Amino acid sequence: MKMILEGCHSLLHLNLAFTHITNATIRVLLRCCLMLRSLSLAYCTSFSDKGLQYLTTGKGCHRLNYLDLSGCSQISVDGFRYVAEACSSLQQIVLDDLPTLTDTCLQVHVLMSKCHALTAISLLDSPYLSDVTFKTIAEVISLTKIQIEGNNRMTDSSLKALCRSSLKLSEVQMSDCTRMTDASLKSLGSLTKLCNLNISGCIKVTDMGIHYITEGLSAVELRELDLSYCPKLTDLSLTRITQNQYCFILCLAQGLAALGTNHSMRKLTAAECVFITDNGIKMFCQQCHRLELLDVCHCVCLSDRAIKALSFFCRTIATVRIAGCPKMTDSAVKYLTRVGHFLKELDVSGCPLLTDRTPSFLLCSCTQLRSISMLYCKNISKQAALKLQRRVQHWKYSNDDSPYSLD
Repeated sequence: MKMILEGCHSLLHLNLAFTHITNATIRVLLRCCLMLRSLSLAYCTSFSDKGLQYLTTGKGCHRLNYLDLSGCSQISVDGFRYVAEACSSLQQIVLDDLPTLTDTCLQVHVLMSKCHALTAISLLDSPYLSDVTFKTIAEVISLTKIQIEGNNRMTDSSLKALCRSSLKLSEVQMSDCTRMTDASLKSLGSLTKLCNLNISGCIKVTDMGIHYITEGLSAVELRELDLSYCPKLTDLSLTRITQNQYCFILCLAQGLAALGTNHSMRKLTAAECVFITDNGIKMFCQQCHRLELLDVCHCVCLSDRAIKALSFFCRTIATVRIAGCPKMTDSAVKYLTRVGHFLKELDVSGCPLLTDRTPSFLLCSCTQLRSISMLYCKNISKQAALKLQRRVQHWKYSNDDSPYSLD
């Protein structure tokens, strides 16, 4: 690393994630790379606070606008203080997978108090941060992007404070934050720049929360919405969403018929939504003819009838993933040959009823196929599968027993 850094004085972006760099490497970096704008030290656990102390003494890294310290749990409050003192121009910081981050340690507070230029922060899998931290963030900086995951201590008051101080928030993730309720969505509904919202796993959110989002100022710019694993949502929410003509990417677990009224839908990901049925897929496809990607892996209720509807109504489908759908037979693949000239990726892993007819159908009709996965297809012979290998760029096959549960 010393030779590289000493020979590349004009480096702007450097990714050292998952390496064994030490304090000595950081010292060379600060001496040589004066122009550095982006630095990732994610999951580098061999350096210490002393390495970050060099930030305050060297000439380099003072222009950093992006820093990733994910997984560096060895950093203490002193280390964060050094970062704050030396990198006041930081615009984005990533602090994922840091279970040592707590309100008591005050690392985040120390950092935010100096880095007033911050607009984006990621705190995935930092479960011990509470409202104290997020309210402090709201007091000192104005964000455009915040990502939070797996936090069961923050409450609605955190989102209320953040939405009041960061009026230009465009991307918000608060997945698996189990204390979030409809009140949080009411706060988010007032944001005029909100484009991307992920509240997957927020188990207390109800239809009223979605009403705040779809009827509020946020509805105008909203483009991506993830409601996966929100068990209290019903078809009423999905009806409200599809009435919003602006929203075009949606990940959810139910209500396909209502969802299909959004005619501009290009991708549907509904993996492991075990209550989706053939009829639901049919009603969706009847109204969503421009679909390009369908992922229904492990939707165990689906059968050939779902793929029949897909191939009939969605003539430009390019990616189909039906892994772990045990009711699928060769007929499903035969139906897909109707759109064979568009099909580029197919995953039928864990479909035990498929036979050698499946590779035969694909060879004859799917000339654009580039990727095929046939893992755990015990009734497809290796000889038949190998014929496809020569025709595609990505090929996976095994005839082992499927590890997927068929219950």
